[in-house]
Amino acid sequence: MAKLTGIVYVNLNGSRLRSKPGASLKVGGAIRKAETDVNGFAGHSTEEIKPAEVKCTLLHADDTDLVALQQIEGATLVFETDSGQRYLVRDAGTEGEVEMKGKEVDITFTGAPAERV
Repeated sequence: MAKLTGIVYVNLNGSRLRSKPGASLKVGGAIRKAETDVNGFAGHSTEEIKPAEVKCTLLHADDTDLVALQQIEGATLVFETDSGQRYLVRDAGTEGEVEMKGKEVDITFTGAPAERV
């Protein structure tokens, strides 16, 4: 029987972030579109290459530096599942604005398309 994923972890430059449950990963890469001709389905074309995207909510602590989080670039990000899968995002950086709401910090990272490692 398959081992199902329950928890995911976000690791940045070798350190595990204090992310709350619910982190998400879009692996990026080639985004394809179905093409048709007069005979019907003809195949797929690549419309664009998208970056990987990881969204998570961090718990804020006395050692959380919001400015440093906002300035992340060129990082190595690993999105890890408790079922044993790991996805590597190279050259990761902060996308958009880091937002602190109460005791939580919403952050989005983007980078090269994810690779399963």
